[in-house]
Parts: sequence; C-alpha cells; structure tokens
Amino acid sequence: MNELTEKNPFSFSYQQEISGVLGKSLRPRIPIQLKTKTNAWITISLYVDTGADISILPKSTIDILGVNLKSGNEVIVVGLAGELIRAYIHELECRLEGTETFKIRFAISEKESVVPALGRDGFFQKFNFHFNNKDQTVQLEKISQS
Repeated sequence: MNELTEKNPFSFSYQQEISGVLGKSLRPRIPIQLKTKTNAWITISLYVDTGADISILPKSTIDILGVNLKSGNEVIVVGLAGELIRAYIHELECRLEGTETFKIRFAISEKESVVPALGRDGFFQKFNFHFNNKDQTVQLEKISQS
C-alpha cells in the first residue's frame, strides 16, 4: 500500500478543460475512489473546491453506488450562482488509490446538472492541499492525527 506522508505527497496534474470565458483552462481535479454497496471501488474525478462547505455529487451516482438517495438527511445547498439545490447527505467510504479508507459526507443532488466537487467538510481535515500553479499540480499531504 502506498503510504501517504509529508515526505511522499500525492500529486495530481491540473486538467485542461474548455471554459466559455477563458477558452482553455487548467483546473485542479482529484480522482477519489468511492465504495459501492457491493464493496466494489469506483473512481470519480472531483473538482477541488475550497469555497464549498461540503462535497457534492450528481444524482446519477446513486445508481453507481447503490445508494437510496432519500435515505440521507435532506438539505438545501446553495450553488455558486446562488441556485438552491435539494440534496441528501450520505456518509461514504472513500480513499485515494493505495491509501487507507476514510469516511466523508457527500451531498448527493436530486439534479444531474451539479458539478462533482470536493468540498472542505471531512476531506480538508484529513489533508493539507498545496496548489502549485507553476507545475500545474495539486499536492495532498496527510495530516497526522496525533
């Protein structure tokens, strides 16, 4: 198993995408593995969103994960443009490839149109993030739980 330490951080390259405003844009995304109800692991690429309170997933992930959407606690999440989004909170088991598992809360939206994003709650308490714009990477360092 690949041990994630301060001397061995995980590094992920920014992903080039098309922006309606900027043309080509580099964005920090991290592949997170989520555990399904059948104990399989699926990988979902999430935008790193330092302004988001909680991580969010679109509705289609319920079928992949085997989650009953409405079994979670109902919340209203406010999107970046002020849009109110009905979602349900689910604690999901996840990992970075080759690391130990941990649980974080995700808001799973009733809508498909939400962008999968990694918010601060849960994940940011486990890892320090370093955005290296020169190298176009985001590095994660595990925070020791002493």
